[in-house]
Amino acid sequence: MSNHEKLPDPGCLDAWDVKELPAPIPFGWQTILKAIGPGIIVLGGSIGTGEWLTGPQVTVKFGGQMLWIATIAILLQSVLNCEVVRYTLATGEPIFTGYLRTKPGPRFWSIVYLMCDFGIFFPAFAASLAQLLVATYLGEGGVVGPEHNVAIMGVGIVVALISFGITLFGGKIYNTMLACMTFKVIWVLLFLLIVDIFLVGADNWVRIFRGFFFPFDGNGLIIPKSLKMEDWATIASFAAFAGAGGLSNATTSNYARENGWGMGALVGCIPSAVGGSGMSLSPLGTIFRPTPEAMARWKEWWRHVHFDQFGIWVLGCFAGVILPAAMSLRVLTPETAKNQMQIASVQAQGVADTFGAMWPPLRQVFWYLTLFTGFLIIWFTLLQALDHTTRRWTDILWTSSLKARDAAGGAGVKKIYYSIAFTYAIVNCVVLVFNMAIGATPFQILILTAVSQGFATGVTALHTLYVNRRFLPKLLRAPLWREVALVLCAVFYFTMTSLATYGTYVKNTKPKTVSAMTAPQVADARR
Repeated sequence: MSNHEKLPDPGCLDAWDVKELPAPIPFGWQTILKAIGPGIIVLGGSIGTGEWLTGPQVTVKFGGQMLWIATIAILLQSVLNCEVVRYTLATGEPIFTGYLRTKPGPRFWSIVYLMCDFGIFFPAFAASLAQLLVATYLGEGGVVGPEHNVAIMGVGIVVALISFGITLFGGKIYNTMLACMTFKVIWVLLFLLIVDIFLVGADNWVRIFRGFFFPFDGNGLIIPKSLKMEDWATIASFAAFAGAGGLSNATTSNYARENGWGMGALVGCIPSAVGGSGMSLSPLGTIFRPTPEAMARWKEWWRHVHFDQFGIWVLGCFAGVILPAAMSLRVLTPETAKNQMQIASVQAQGVADTFGAMWPPLRQVFWYLTLFTGFLIIWFTLLQALDHTTRRWTDILWTSSLKARDAAGGAGVKKIYYSIAFTYAIVNCVVLVFNMAIGATPFQILILTAVSQGFATGVTALHTLYVNRRFLPKLLRAPLWREVALVLCAVFYFTMTSLATYGTYVKNTKPKTVSAMTAPQVADARR
């Protein structure tokens, strides 16, 4: 494309500005820490409830044989992450702005993505964290049951509001998230590595790695004989949260913009309430002409992206699934893993018992350390979910609605951000009260959230493919293999969602067998 050729049509929004592509920091070992960007933030949320809550159930129930689901999920999501960042490198806009540029326009796509995002408004993370804290209060041997729903509800409300408060500081909200997620990733992976080195034997490591990377025998893919149709809801939730999942992958592009990658360096950022004065955000992006000089810079930017995604996010995701899975095989049994109401505290009990058998003085130490690790995993996942959700809807409103920008006035984009963040926290609290009132468990809420987010991942994969082909110059588009991977990503997640939905239907409509009834129930049935 020469300097005289037309830039792509801007679609349903105003055209981009045209400027030069900024040069990145030269990539090398001396600048490697500066090269770390969105991957560490998204990884902080990726090592979350899928690995700590649904992962143990899938791992222990099937002896590690279904872990290949996580391998497929992580690899396909890594391509999706790179492709949403591709759009941001080229335009300075998050991919959600690209979605709004496609026909029939911003209003239609805002409704579509609000429907895709509905599951994230369920308080799965707040409820799961509250349940863990209640289990900690009860101590070793304490059993969390329906009688603790009021306590779970109260604690969940508190943690949701505290999570909102954390976003108030840091200059750029991106900086706050980067600090929190870096601490979480280092602590969690280091703790789990130490636990696994001491507890996990060679036999379990073989089962784990075979389940992840070699799930085949002479007859093809290994499918456990114990797998039932109703198990697919839990498996699908594991697939959704093994990695980022939902609209979180697409929000990687928002973080790329905030980190100043590519043309994102020219459009600004979302400032925090405290320490963010003087910062602003343009509602539309800036594109560049792919001259030879610009293309050389473009290739250098991709070295940063590939390191961030494959060197940080992918490897971190595998470690974040493998290490908890190995621990689960060592400290849990199929019976204890069924305890959905307190799977996190059951893991802590298992670690404490195992260490206590070897070194009795360490029993209580590892009880609390494991609970603290679970606390970090779930709480920072809640924090990221709040920021993810708020960030994408802030960008959607800031880009597509002149009324929203006028209403923000001198406060700018941060007024929209904090209005949405506070609304998200309050909605979490209200829905938590409702779910606890009708007797829904935190694990059930988690499954609902995960399955809905899996479907959303499939939608964004196809829409990202279309946006990049529609709005990027040919020289900046993805190679064919990446486009095929986006289609496979959509097929994978639509299939997972379909299996989970049908499995749930089968579970809820399956008639009770006489053998499962008590004696009075059998007598009543015979009458």
